[in-house]
Amino acid sequence: MRGLRKYISPFTPDQSGAESVLFGYGGMLIIMDAGGCVGNVCGYDEPRWGSHKSAIFSAGLRDLDAILGRDELLIRKIKMALSDMEASFIGLIGTPVPATIATDYRALKRLLEKDTGIPVLPVETNGIELYDAGQEKAYKWLFREFMDEEYNEKDNRIGVLGATPLDVTDITAGEEIRHILEEKYGAETVVYGMGDSLDDVRKAKGVQRNLVVSPSGLKTARMLQRDYGIPFETGYPVKESHREGFLTRISPNLGKRILIIHQQVFANEIRNWVEVENPEVAVTVASWFRMDGELRRDRDVHLEEERDLLETVRSQQIDTVMGDPLLRRALPGWQGTFLDLPHFPVSGELHSSDSTEEYWRKAGALRC
Repeated sequence: MRGLRKYISPFTPDQSGAESVLFGYGGMLIIMDAGGCVGNVCGYDEPRWGSHKSAIFSAGLRDLDAILGRDELLIRKIKMALSDMEASFIGLIGTPVPATIATDYRALKRLLEKDTGIPVLPVETNGIELYDAGQEKAYKWLFREFMDEEYNEKDNRIGVLGATPLDVTDITAGEEIRHILEEKYGAETVVYGMGDSLDDVRKAKGVQRNLVVSPSGLKTARMLQRDYGIPFETGYPVKESHREGFLTRISPNLGKRILIIHQQVFANEIRNWVEVENPEVAVTVASWFRMDGELRRDRDVHLEEERDLLETVRSQQIDTVMGDPLLRRALPGWQGTFLDLPHFPVSGELHSSDSTEEYWRKAGALRC
């Protein structure tokens, strides 16, 4: 049965991905739902929620509001909320409700901008796609609304795209990436969505180049290259000591055929590390999320159904899998070595566990 899950939990959806991009920019983020989706976004999908501030609201759409399309009620609610706070913009983030009733986001944008006088970013997520699709849409609107096309200065800056807590190792990784690149290149580094500001987005046309650390940033990077000649590359900067420590930990357990499961850019980075240290091994990258053709090798796999994982392991005779611990349950009967490589969109708050034992204790299940 298509879409059947027996072992793996649902992944982080697109509305949470959109929120993760816009979280730190001082906007009013409206999750277009009846109340449940915003609870999932804040309670399960946003690791910064407990330690950082952001104005995230539920549209509070009830049955008749959704059926009758009471846009004027939503606008009135937003204006009332704005009377008690300042916001640099309004982000409208879609869920299955507005997707089902075909909400006209562009019309809402025009009406709200006329009534409030501040920019509106209508991110048309539907709650059905995965987090990276929502991130890509949010980046598009962020740069479309705020990048100053008249800005013609070339700054000594590097831009980093695709970095949110859903794609990087933890909520402090943005600062680590910034420090690594500034130390390496002697250039100020802007990590979009993790510690920057709207002023940095306005000046995005002036960066020397962009670094894309996850597939969700590729579309924006390619637009900036195509329209403004800003070059980009892909990769995931890591401190040398962290890289060496990681390789020291995994090397004694590596086999000859390895499968790495994560977001594509990070998985490719780990593959490069492994191949440099062990040139004789065969390494395949797989992901449940976007797999860009230009970054993909012939044996790489885009996973869609739960059974695809076990089929890939068997068909490629994989003896070592690196992936989120939750994926181990989807490999019944497989006798190879599984190495933990947590990914927040796969296992959410379990990602913060300090040990494998704590992970499975939080999950409330025995390891398979």
